[in-house]
Amino acid sequence: MLLLLFFGVAKAQVPGYMGRRFTIFLEANPTPAFLVSNANNAAIWDIGAKKVSRFAFNFRPQVSLEYLLGRDFSLGFSYGRIQIGTDREYEKVEDGPRFKDYDVLRGQTAGIHFKFYDFKRSSSLAPIGYYRTISLYVTQTNTYDTKKSTVKQFKNDFVYPVISFSGGRQTMLAKGLILKTGVELGYCAVPMNWFVESGNEQTVQEYAGYQVHENLFLHYLFNINVALGYTPF
Repeated sequence: MLLLLFFGVAKAQVPGYMGRRFTIFLEANPTPAFLVSNANNAAIWDIGAKKVSRFAFNFRPQVSLEYLLGRDFSLGFSYGRIQIGTDREYEKVEDGPRFKDYDVLRGQTAGIHFKFYDFKRSSSLAPIGYYRTISLYVTQTNTYDTKKSTVKQFKNDFVYPVISFSGGRQTMLAKGLILKTGVELGYCAVPMNWFVESGNEQTVQEYAGYQVHENLFLHYLFNINVALGYTPF
C-alpha cells in the first residue's frame, strides 16, 4: 500500500501536462506598423488609387521548442524570419527634391528563452496558465529591392542582439493543443546614429543603413504574441 501511494504521488508531481514536458509552438508575432511602414510591408491596403499603410502589420513567423525543466520553469529555443519595410533616399537632380525608393528588410533570427509560469494567478499546471518570458535573440538581415529579390544591397549583413520581455497566457484548446496569447517588449541593440544624426548630413548608403537600424529598433519595440502549440510528449 505504501509503495502504491509513493508511486502515485511521484507520478502526480511530474512536470508538464499529463507528464508531457515538450512543446512546439508556431508563432505569428504581428507588429503594428505605425512607425515601420511603407509600400513593401507584408500587409497593406489600397484605398482608391492611393496605397495606405497606416494600419499595416509586419509579421515575424517563428518556430519555438520548449522543454519543462521544473514545475514552473521551461527552457526554449526559437528560429524566425523577418520581413519589414524600409527605404533609401535619393536626389532627383542637383539641389532638387529628395525622393524615396522603398526596399525590403529581410532576414532571420534565432535565440534562447526562459519561461516562468505564475501558478498563483492561474492555479493550473504548466504549460497552461499565465507566463513571463525572457528572450535573447540574434538577428541577421539585409535589404532587398523587392520581396522576391535575392540580391543583397549591402555587402555585409546587419547582425545585432535583441533582448525581450513578454507575458501572457496559454490556454488548452484540446488535448495537447495550446493557444498562446500575449505581448512582447524588446530592445534591439542597433547603433543609435539614426536617432542622433541629421538626414542632411548622410549619404544615400548611410541613410539606407540608418533606416535599417531604426526599423529593427522599432520592430522589436512592441509585438503581439499569437501562437499555436502542441505537446507531443
